[in-house]
This record gives sequence, C-alpha cells and structure tokens, in this order.
Amino acid sequence: MQTIDLAPTLLDYFQVVIPEDMQGKSLKGTVEKDEPIRKYALFGIHGGHVNMTDGRYVYMRAPVEPENRPLYNYTLMPAHMRGLFKESELLAMELAEPFSFTKGFKTMKTPAQARSEAHPFGTLLFDLERDPGQLYPIKDSDIEVGLLEEMARLMKDADAPSEQYERLGMI
Repeated sequence: MQTIDLAPTLLDYFQVVIPEDMQGKSLKGTVEKDEPIRKYALFGIHGGHVNMTDGRYVYMRAPVEPENRPLYNYTLMPAHMRGLFKESELLAMELAEPFSFTKGFKTMKTPAQARSEAHPFGTLLFDLERDPGQLYPIKDSDIEVGLLEEMARLMKDADAPSEQYERLGMI
C-alpha cells in the first residue's frame, strides 16, 4: 500500500468512479481477498530517504551529500502545514512546469529546508525474511542494483522532480 492508494480505495468503497488519471489503486481486492495491487511500493518522507519494498527487501536510498541538496517544495498553495510561506520563501519562488498530477497547472517551486538526519545513515538494504525488525542492514550489490532500477522506474511513474535523482545520486 502507498498513500496514493487511500483516495481510490475510499472512492471505490463509496462506489464513486475513480478518475482515470489518479495514480493510486483501490485496495478493495487486497482487503477482501489478499490480492496484491503492485509488485513494488515506493514510500518515504520529504527530504529523507526514498524507500521501496517488494515485500522481501526494503531498500532505503539516502541523499549522497550531507547538505541533502538539491531539495525543493512544489505546491499550488503558498502554505506549510502550520502557516503561510515566509516572505523570504516567496522571494526565492519560481514557477515550475506542471507535473502529470497537477492537471496542467504550474506549481510554485521554493527551496526546501533540508533534513540532515538521512545522510549519516547512508543507503540501507534489509532482508525482511531474515530480519523483519530491520535491525541488521545487509550488503548485496546484485539485489541493490535491481531495486535501484525499480526505484528509478517507480519515481518516473510518480513524476518525481528531476533533482531527486541528483540528490540521491541516481544520475
């Protein structure tokens, strides 16, 4: 499951047509019959590790630089969770080309406050079959290469900003 699956699941539950351009998938079949809806799931927190899992492995890609840059906020509304943008943020703002999910609208692009806790941990790989608590990272370049390729595909499918690939050392 990914967060993008919540809206289509609720629409499906209330028997509302799911828009064709919605990225998520309904979890109805997963809840009722334990049917998987995807082979890989992408997840994370803005400015932190970008993570993915296939159910067996969890791959956590860290920023390559301690400064965790480049990192931007993209929004249609100049507000954070707890207040409006500061004047300095608006002065640094530029318009970015639309994403596939912004219905043709350009977004405001502002430098984001970089999270510093992700870089010191580095990129991590866990085998959930042997270590379900994710306590002991493993090193396996063959598995990592395959998961990194899938992560790049998932990020492309999600229309991730181009600088994310740079931030994560994927270019």
